Amino acid sequence: MRGRFSRWYTSREIHDFYDLTGAARNLQAHYNIAPTDTVNVVSPAPGGANELVSMRWGLIQHRWKKR
Repeated sequence: MRGRFSRWYTSREIHDFYDLTGAARNLQAHYNIAPTDTVNVVSPAPGGANELVSMRWGLIQHRWKKR
């Protein structure tokens, strides 16, 4: 399958590495993240800080056209 990946880091490691604002989430390792799964990503927040936000993982084909 294309587009799958793994997340090996704990929430504490991610929180410390990216110096995230807010409370640490309870993230577990996930070894088979597939398209359409919700994943947590590090995003710049207003004021120059980083925050952890949930987004849907996926790929939109270049040939897809919105109708």
